[in-house]
Amino acid sequence: MSAGVSPLPKKLGRFEVGAKIGGGGMASVYVGHCTTPSGSEERVALKVIREELADDEQFSTMFVDEAKILSRLSHPNVIHTLEYGVTGPHRFIAMELLSGRTYADVWDLLVERGEPMPVELGAWVCARVAEGLHSAHELADETGAPLSVIHRDVNPTNIFLTHAGGVKLIDFGLARARVRMSKSVDGVVKGKIPYLAPEQAHGREIDRRVDVYALGATLWETATMKRLFKRDTDVATLKAIREAHVPDVREMVPGFPDELWRIIAKALARERDDRYPTAEAVMTDLDAFLGKSAQIYEAELAAMLTDLFPGQEAKQAQWMRNATSVRIPMHTLPPPAPVPTASSTMLEEDSVVPSTRPLPHDERPSGAMPAARAEPAPAPKKRAPKPRAVSSAAERIASQAVDEGGKKRLWLSFGLVAAIAGAAVWWLTSS
Repeated sequence: MSAGVSPLPKKLGRFEVGAKIGGGGMASVYVGHCTTPSGSEERVALKVIREELADDEQFSTMFVDEAKILSRLSHPNVIHTLEYGVTGPHRFIAMELLSGRTYADVWDLLVERGEPMPVELGAWVCARVAEGLHSAHELADETGAPLSVIHRDVNPTNIFLTHAGGVKLIDFGLARARVRMSKSVDGVVKGKIPYLAPEQAHGREIDRRVDVYALGATLWETATMKRLFKRDTDVATLKAIREAHVPDVREMVPGFPDELWRIIAKALARERDDRYPTAEAVMTDLDAFLGKSAQIYEAELAAMLTDLFPGQEAKQAQWMRNATSVRIPMHTLPPPAPVPTASSTMLEEDSVVPSTRPLPHDERPSGAMPAARAEPAPAPKKRAPKPRAVSSAAERIASQAVDEGGKKRLWLSFGLVAAIAGAAVWWLTSS
């Protein structure tokens, strides 16, 4: 332990500190637990900010911003933050500890097996995400004033499916809200590139309808088991997003329901005024299309997870018991499957316990970090950055797209150039 750094206390708030899950340069995640008034045990994920950052104004502001937003998120389809506070010099956020897999995990494994996602089940999952999204969009402060929360990173990696058949929207680390005192760099695009809305790709002002668009892209990919805008390069992906051509699912999937296609097409309208105005409107139409009780789909989802990941629920339960029964402050006790968090902005990716099986959906978003991962794989050796390569990448991005007169023009805003250049820096330094 570094000189001058206090050891982590046995308790943070009302939670006893268990084993460490993972962490990064700015925070670590531990398993925590407490006994509820009813006598049951409650297990949580405890994100603890590094003590030496406690006096740093920037990080303190980030912590307060994050905690204010997360503490107000309270909906069955959104991961729940139970408590935040300070114990001694240690700032922490306590989040519910979920057992299951991401929607990306399920989608990728189904693609690997050559199997489709059941149409109605996929629509139900997206309806529940829309329900959770709407609750976030409608958040207000203590005076009733809207907080104007936008998730900005809705995609299959941030949709968590529990072993019990629940659906949770996770990782609000990129969320924009009126209460944030720490601001993003002007023009820098946030979120995974293949799920950006056209207005984001054009560098325009955004509102909650970018989340509706991202959910629409997820629903399209669920229906077709193909990627909508993902191309071989970020430049090509961004160009596809700007063009916003959405193939008719009915021409790709025989017998696909007309009503469900209408919902997908409206969520993915290029002009946001033609889109659903709210996530609640998406949910309403999806539920009307489905017409079955939630219990039927919950049971179907739970059975699918059992089939795709046999034995994992039991392993996860045993891991949770082990992680809360012992405390290993200097080592990690990696979970057998990803453990999601409500927000992961304060974790550095290359220090988090990595996944043993990289998934096609698992792409690094601008400014976001992944949840704590499964058993560690050897970390690749870092190379020194190559500034010229980044410059060339930015130049190539800026010189795409020829107009009708045959003259080259800049089709990306400075913010998008900065975003891709940043992605190039990350790739070069971590590969």
